[in-house]
Amino acid sequence: MTRLAAIPYASDFGIDAFMQGVVARLRRRGLRLGGVIQHNDAECANRCMAMSLEDLASGARFPISQDLGPAAEGCRLDAAGLAAAASAFAGALAERADLVVVNKFGKQEALGEGLRDEIAKAAMAGLPVLLAVRLDFLPAWRAFVGEDWAELAADADTVERWAIDATRLAA
Repeated sequence: MTRLAAIPYASDFGIDAFMQGVVARLRRRGLRLGGVIQHNDAECANRCMAMSLEDLASGARFPISQDLGPAAEGCRLDAAGLAAAASAFAGALAERADLVVVNKFGKQEALGEGLRDEIAKAAMAGLPVLLAVRLDFLPAWRAFVGEDWAELAADADTVERWAIDATRLAA
């Protein structure tokens, strides 16, 4: 059993809501969670979502989107917000969370930025890590981690079973 798992998903799948549901289930099971999940709170004048990352240990939220104005076609990722959210991982490592959850391995991580270093640190520390990877980023994910990871279906029962087993293994 590997301590690293990814949920591949299609771009039209509601991964943020799915991950929020998984986190709620794992909290009900009593797991101490570290890492971050994404919330899409409100529309930015109907062009984009106001995105934030929630630190799963503290509940603090970090805005990660910026409105580029009325001529823009969408939102732009706010790298400063993403960097601030990276602090959530320091707590997960220091407190030895049962499980580290990362909402997504996305474009920034595929480019070698974003939360990539934090994902690596958590895995290297022996903590179980769960995240989602959009199908078009799977090649970058595989290049980053190799083949020693579990591919999980986007099914809450499957993900919960893996998480419980992975945390027992890490204990």
